Amino acid sequence: MPEDPVIVVFQRQPTVSHARFSEIIDDTLKRLAVLDGVAFVQSPLKHREQMAKDAAYALIGTDEPLGERKNLLNRIRDRLPHLEGITIQLTGKTVVQEDVNQASMHDFKRAERFGIPLAFLILLLSFGGFWYALLPVLMGLLSVSTAMGFIAMLGTAFDLELSNFILNVIPMTGLALCLDFAFIMTNRFREELGRGHPEKALQVTLRTSGRAVYVSSACVLGGLVAVAFIPMPMFRSASLCAIIVVILSAAVNLSLVPALLRFISPWLVRKQAGQAFPDDRSRRFWALWAERVMRRPGRVLLAGCCLMMLLLFPALRMTTAVPDARSLPPETESRKADEAIRTYFRQDGVSEVLLAMQPSGKGFTPEERKEAAAWIKRIQNDVSVIGIKPLPVPVFKDNSYLNTVFYRISYMGEPGSAEVHTWLRSLEKEAGQSGIRVLLGGEAKSRQEVIDAIAGALPRMLTFIVITNMLVLFAAFRSVLIPVKAVVMNLLTIAASFGVLVIVFQSGLAGSSPGEIAVMVPVFVFGLVFGVSMDYGVFLLSRMSEAFRETGQVDAAIQEGLASTGKLITAAAAILIAVTLPFAFGEVEGVRQLGTGIASAVWIDVTLLRLLVVPSLMKLLGKYNWWAPRWFRPL
Repeated sequence: MPEDPVIVVFQRQPTVSHARFSEIIDDTLKRLAVLDGVAFVQSPLKHREQMAKDAAYALIGTDEPLGERKNLLNRIRDRLPHLEGITIQLTGKTVVQEDVNQASMHDFKRAERFGIPLAFLILLLSFGGFWYALLPVLMGLLSVSTAMGFIAMLGTAFDLELSNFILNVIPMTGLALCLDFAFIMTNRFREELGRGHPEKALQVTLRTSGRAVYVSSACVLGGLVAVAFIPMPMFRSASLCAIIVVILSAAVNLSLVPALLRFISPWLVRKQAGQAFPDDRSRRFWALWAERVMRRPGRVLLAGCCLMMLLLFPALRMTTAVPDARSLPPETESRKADEAIRTYFRQDGVSEVLLAMQPSGKGFTPEERKEAAAWIKRIQNDVSVIGIKPLPVPVFKDNSYLNTVFYRISYMGEPGSAEVHTWLRSLEKEAGQSGIRVLLGGEAKSRQEVIDAIAGALPRMLTFIVITNMLVLFAAFRSVLIPVKAVVMNLLTIAASFGVLVIVFQSGLAGSSPGEIAVMVPVFVFGLVFGVSMDYGVFLLSRMSEAFRETGQVDAAIQEGLASTGKLITAAAAILIAVTLPFAFGEVEGVRQLGTGIASAVWIDVTLLRLLVVPSLMKLLGKYNWWAPRWFRPL
């Protein structure tokens, strides 16, 4: 059967007779059957299980490529009649994905309208200079637009199946990272420009902030590569696209940004003449904060950990689900049609599983028929099986499925529930031991396969992220404890952000009814945030390490690190939140959850961790922070 048929849902008002309703259904489907690209039409007039008292649905299969199905949907909509008392709507995976694409593009435009001006305002307040603020914004827009164009070319040239999630992942990742990178580069250049010649300032900027951008990019790439371990097109395409935008962001900030800074440096020197930099008040504030933290590091660490635990406990209750049409706004046509199907044709608390049985050869042998009958009987004897019903064999243009037997199994349990997933796994295992070929399908089976694919890849994904980030940080800081501490802090940050997702979305505080977290959201939050939040750790630890190498004093290193990066990290985090938070008010539920997860993780990272936990822990560890074996120390 062609994948992902379009579902045409018919609903009638009481003023329309049954005869008239059937006449409209028949006439409409005859119009659609002659369209180019339609492979088959399964009418409810011939399949009574698709017909209810006041509603019916038809299945339309297509043999057109994925990229051309949008045109087919438009042709189908053009052929649908508009009649009083009868509602005709489209749904199905293809239609839902198209609606998600449109909603995602709307969310992206919303982020552009609100996030970018807000980020520019934060930059302007941080720098106090128009060009210093404008440069990061221009670089962010350049990276995202270039990445979008490059990915569109790749998708067209290699016929790639790209997830609609990339419409949000690319802007969210590209704008957030590129703005932060450019801000950090320009901030360090401005600081060094007040101390000497532009060429010297540029050299110091590339040696310090440029190195931090390089290390941060490597950490982000480690997380994104790990997302591709999940063997599903949605994750692999989103991972590939995010990797491209990260590489472009790093390349822009390590080449174009320094070139532009050097080009406009004479004008910047004149504008900067007479201005005091760095901000003495900001340095005094963060130095005073570091001093207070180091006075009672044990108490501060305990307080920070207690606050983290308040967010970690809700994360233990997080449940995930594969998103469907219900993730779209209530007024969307495909969601309304999907809800109609659930109302008229599906029972609450019951999973519908499609079963197809095929012979090993051209036809069923007597032994295979006997085995198939015994296997069906065993399914019927299962106490949780409500019913099992044979279905008519569909015949398409290529005469496929002539030797296939179809059944619909009704099983007690919600699609996506643990008990249904366990039963499907056992059923599939038992089917593999029989002499006939058995295929399972349906919503419940699809959800189970997605969950199993993610669960099977998670151990390798987490291991790869941790190991790659540890190796990068080991090489960057020549220390044993600093990488370990940074990785543990990131894990705590992400776990706490999961707690925020549970509180906001599972508890219904987001303004909608309580629901589960989209299964891809924790994966992307982990893959993106693990590297993105490492930015702040790298910049903070880089300054601390510089100060420690110069003075050899732990307290002086901690104080100098916080004093010189406190304002920088706070502003950089504010920029990232400004870019990602607008997605939390988007139209698609999964996008709202992703935006909320990333924004909350960044906020937790720069408040609880960077202000409380990290400085107090470094104070308690003392010189052991920079301990490393002799063979691992820098030459």
